[in-house]
Amino acid sequence: MSRWAAVLALLAAAAGAGPTVPLWVDAAPPSETLRPGPGEPPEGAVAGGRRTRVFAPWLEAFPAARPGASLVLVFPGGGYGLLAESHEGTEVARELNRLGHAAAVVRYRVPARDPARPWLAPLADARRALALARSSAAAWNADPAKVAALGFSAGGNLVARLAYPPGAGAGLPDAVILVYPAYLLDGSAPGRIRAGADGFALGPGSPPALLLHSEDDPIPVGGSRALAEALRAAGARAETRLWPDGGHGWGVRGPLGRPWIPDVSAWLARQGLGPSR
Repeated sequence: MSRWAAVLALLAAAAGAGPTVPLWVDAAPPSETLRPGPGEPPEGAVAGGRRTRVFAPWLEAFPAARPGASLVLVFPGGGYGLLAESHEGTEVARELNRLGHAAAVVRYRVPARDPARPWLAPLADARRALALARSSAAAWNADPAKVAALGFSAGGNLVARLAYPPGAGAGLPDAVILVYPAYLLDGSAPGRIRAGADGFALGPGSPPALLLHSEDDPIPVGGSRALAEALRAAGARAETRLWPDGGHGWGVRGPLGRPWIPDVSAWLARQGLGPSR
């Protein structure tokens, strides 16, 4: 066991958390240039439900109670500057777990290493997390052929980049749930999603998507609408859940207290990614 893996195991035992898995063992992650300062924890520091300064990315698993469940990777938001890991991370994973799904919260690297393309290091982490999730699924009572990704705000942008990469896609999730996803629109073309090398590519084989958004969100709801329309136009499946109010950052609580996670669970089941039976 590497030193970092041993640190994670001790942290998990102390917190009563589920299994923890470092994304990059005994090597610096791709494109990593930052290092923690003296005495600074590489897993980041938590205050007020937010995790900052993640240098050594990792995931925390929440195994299903019975075998054969779908596995949902959860990516908290935070503008690529921090992770809102409580109400957009562990609380969401526990609720999915309660409904019979396996789940895993991904602590990808923050803050952004490249201000112009803040998703670069997190996307490498997301791809690695997806590969590790499939290889570890059976140990978490999950089916490796039933892995979905759920992301909030910047985490939603990250999941969209994981699922709809330009060029040939490899290692895609089987379905995605994007909750008030950020940074989807092309600023030079109103109502159009980003395209090209730093954008999204869609086709009939693209993973199905469920998009949730409040219409009064300062992150434009038009991004969710445009992506859903583009997916359908490309021959892929997409559904939206839009509410007139609720704002941004509601996480597990839902707009005006609406219980949206059971709706997500039902949608996953319709995609063939249901919970344990």
